[in-house]
Amino acid sequence: MVYHEGRRRAAIYAPGAYGREEGKTGHDLVIFDGGLLWDLVAVIDPFNAGRDAGEFIGLGRKGIPIVQGLREAVEKGAEALILGAAPVGGRLPEEWKRDIRDALEMGLDVYSGLHTFLSDDPELRAAAEKGGARIVDVRKPDPRYFRVWDGRVLGTRMKRVLIAGTDCEAGKNIATYTIYKELERRSVKACMIGTGQTMLLLGARGLVVDAVPSDFVAGALEQVIVEAYEQGCEVAVVEGQAAITHEAYGHVSLGILRGASPTHIVVAHVPGRRWRAAFSHAWKPLRNPEPGEELTYLTALNPYPNAVLAGITLNTSMYTINEAKRIEREYSETYMVPALDPLRTGVKAIVDRIIGE
Repeated sequence: MVYHEGRRRAAIYAPGAYGREEGKTGHDLVIFDGGLLWDLVAVIDPFNAGRDAGEFIGLGRKGIPIVQGLREAVEKGAEALILGAAPVGGRLPEEWKRDIRDALEMGLDVYSGLHTFLSDDPELRAAAEKGGARIVDVRKPDPRYFRVWDGRVLGTRMKRVLIAGTDCEAGKNIATYTIYKELERRSVKACMIGTGQTMLLLGARGLVVDAVPSDFVAGALEQVIVEAYEQGCEVAVVEGQAAITHEAYGHVSLGILRGASPTHIVVAHVPGRRWRAAFSHAWKPLRNPEPGEELTYLTALNPYPNAVLAGITLNTSMYTINEAKRIEREYSETYMVPALDPLRTGVKAIVDRIIGE
């Protein structure tokens, strides 16, 4: 679903998380200046107050201040509060509850991607009623989409571009958004399909697939894509999750692959990463594969038989500019497709290939 038309003023809530791995949702919103839906007025993080949100994560000045608390954000014009951090397990930290209640009582709509549904909490529902505010649980799935895949997506005359990945946190959101915006810039009738809370908050249509019953993941995503096609979308850019080869999350990725049945695939990768992100607790180290290994499974398990590898996106943030250029050349030569960092190089060459093949 798309939450509203136009743009609204919002503050990102990420106390103690902004600039850390668990602050990824907030980071992506800042990277893309609020995406399609928001004008960001502040990031709430008392541990880093006084900094510029863009500079703090290495983007340069964005003009979005990091502030101490909720009242400062309201003074800067916030109409909505977006929970921009994902604590371990996705549960609502008890120390956040007071700020969320206060925001609702002050009339701010609260958008949450947590596994804990705020709308199930009687205290928060009462606060929303008192303030005339909305609680939007981004992760709560719409049961109207609970259906079994039946292959209707294969009958659409549209290009379906799956942004797959070799791991979690490989840059799939950034690749999805930048490719969609480049298609839009070229006046292509494109749509952005989200499968996680961050992309939905950036303005994608879709649903959070890890909250959908497993039997219905492929069918629910298929329905979203078919609806977009019926509304005039000619190129769907579909956000993937984790990786087909991921031992813990591969089942989610497989449901997305089959739901999208992509005609084109873009693989997002972090060069130099040897082990799965955030899995140091695993019984044994989980190796991170190269794009070719991931592509083998994506191709074999895709219901659409002739998908084109449109390119590889690389997260080279750990490397210097010169090192990043060398890495881009090496991957381009190995896979014979454009391989580039979307934030450093852009995605024009990948979009050329999507449009041309």
